[in-house]
Amino acid sequence: MADIPLYPLTFNANIHTALWGAESWEISGHASSPSTVAEGPLAGCTLEELAAQYGRALMGAKAPSETVFPLLFKVIDAKQRLSVQVHPNEETRALTGGEPKTEMWRVLGGKGPIFAGLKPGTTPAVVEENVRTGRFEETLVRHDAREGLTLFIPGGLVHAIGEDVLIYEVQQSSNTTYRLYDWGRVGADGKPRQLHVAESLKSIDFALPVPESRETVVCPFFNFRAVASSGCIDVPADPDTFTALFIVDEKRSVLVPANCAAQICCTGTVLVTTLV
Repeated sequence: MADIPLYPLTFNANIHTALWGAESWEISGHASSPSTVAEGPLAGCTLEELAAQYGRALMGAKAPSETVFPLLFKVIDAKQRLSVQVHPNEETRALTGGEPKTEMWRVLGGKGPIFAGLKPGTTPAVVEENVRTGRFEETLVRHDAREGLTLFIPGGLVHAIGEDVLIYEVQQSSNTTYRLYDWGRVGADGKPRQLHVAESLKSIDFALPVPESRETVVCPFFNFRAVASSGCIDVPADPDTFTALFIVDEKRSVLVPANCAAQICCTGTVLVTTLV
């Protein structure tokens, strides 16, 4: 496999259905559900396999591992509210054993609510009490979804995507989610879904500010920006990082390996992510 030259990669559909809707894992090297190349000489190979075989040529010198693809890209289509969640960060992962997960959201459509951040003065005791009494929505900061709204969700921030929201998500490659509150909902079996209150309390960073919309997101794990294209986007080879593109109008993802230069034909808004 490693003797085949790399090229811009597209992937087969990788859809995960849930009680609240569905999410498409657009570009994933996570072992639980890696993306599979759709076209070209590498068709049928998983991104997990490519990362192990091509290493820095695929991911770039800034990738934290030589063999593991570091980010996961999703499109989340929420028909109902997702549970209120929190993810561990690099420090709190040691307390729970989970994978750290910092992420960001870009709203693609919908008019529902988004919950991100806790109201000032919230303490662990308030969290436990409002979860127990079913009043946890009072604890959350609400943001109204609008196309283009971009929020940074670091590990340790309490959050939930509301009903009727379509989101593009960039995250560390992690599949650890602690469900803190579930709106009194029951699962397919008619029983309340499991909560992870103890793990959540160990993971919450109560010092994090409420996120505000921003044009770009730069954090230790990725650099995100939106650009406008009127025909084609030139992506130069960059030995430091791959380039992940999401063409909004086409709902299409392309991964340009670090050792490749590419011209991607598209129009409208393109969401571009690289390593930092």
